[in-house]
Amino acid sequence: MQKILVYTPKITPRVQYIFDFILREFSGIEFELTTNFQFFEASDLPKINYSKEKFENEIHLVSDELMFEKIISDKIKFEELNEIGKIFFALSRYEEYLPQEKDVHGRISGKGKVYKTPFVDNWILKFQEELKAKYPELNFKKRTFEMILTCDVDQTWKYKNKGFLRTYGAFFKDLIQLNFKEFSTRKNVILGKEKDEFDTFEFYEMLRQAQHDKKENFRMIFFWLMADYAKFDKNNPVANLFFQEKIREVSKWAEIGIHPSYASNSHSDKLKIEIQRLENISGQKITKSRQHFIQLNLPETYQKLIQHGIEEDYTMAYADETGFRAGTCTPFFWYDLSKDEKTELKAHSFCAMDVTLRNYLKLNPNEASEELIRLKKEIQRVNGQMITLFHNSNFGKEWNGWKVVLENLFQ
Repeated sequence: MQKILVYTPKITPRVQYIFDFILREFSGIEFELTTNFQFFEASDLPKINYSKEKFENEIHLVSDELMFEKIISDKIKFEELNEIGKIFFALSRYEEYLPQEKDVHGRISGKGKVYKTPFVDNWILKFQEELKAKYPELNFKKRTFEMILTCDVDQTWKYKNKGFLRTYGAFFKDLIQLNFKEFSTRKNVILGKEKDEFDTFEFYEMLRQAQHDKKENFRMIFFWLMADYAKFDKNNPVANLFFQEKIREVSKWAEIGIHPSYASNSHSDKLKIEIQRLENISGQKITKSRQHFIQLNLPETYQKLIQHGIEEDYTMAYADETGFRAGTCTPFFWYDLSKDEKTELKAHSFCAMDVTLRNYLKLNPNEASEELIRLKKEIQRVNGQMITLFHNSNFGKEWNGWKVVLENLFQ
């Protein structure tokens, strides 16, 4: 068995967590922590010294007091930390436990905060080279570049299957506003004379099949909004049989997860109900999630997900910036700083969202393609997960031309 001995002056949950990630999860190498200097010095195992002082000829990683504390301090500055401290700071989202300015939806901005490259993965791969040079017998886990296209289904159809009151209320609104073009389109779609512009699932299935035919390492996940109707939760009625059938149909060729409603952030009991609805309709155990509106507030959001049986979350990104919110494109177990402990919830960071590219960064389809290709190259260098977020509803009218963005990414 491959094993590394790590000396540290104090074994804490933070030290255990970060070496779990770097050595066991990322590199596939077992390790043992010790505070016994004599034992460390006498051992024949490959050795890492994680402390302030260098001993002799061992690999030395300079420690930070942050890793031996239990507190969350506003005096900690990312740029002043050593590499291990920086990785812990990024993965734990340390700064997000401190007071932050938030937008109208309660979200932290990524401006000036997002990591534009996966620096965590880059550093670990370079560190592996250092380990390999000193200990040639070590062999690291083989990493494979993977693309995961995710889709948040906020509304399955724009006009169809909305229920009597919403449908005829919309017709009435069109008339009041003298919007006869919208009235005509709504009527034609409902009568089956035109295709509903949000019904783009055939396009997604075509992309999936093309990647499958090319034998690419590719997955697709759809996150379904199962909310009661509200201002920011306007999905099709959960009881609608066509809506239910669409979920079952898509789940035959793609993975599915819950899209917790906007309302569930202030009414946690709704999350349990929404997960149960999706499980009843799909016949599957639901363990994946992504927050509606990318509402991620630590530690509350993730604590609620754990409480309701969610094992993997795909919300780790900013709404207004592309890049790597946690500095990595490798899945990692969330560390709950409020309890100072590692959890079993695995966080998957996505690097770009259609709404971010178009609405926040004001990019046209060509510029958006260039940014996605930049991100793809960064992730390919470290053989990580490239997770992108597109909505089924964002390909028509003012989103004209955005299908090409996805097609370019997967060429």
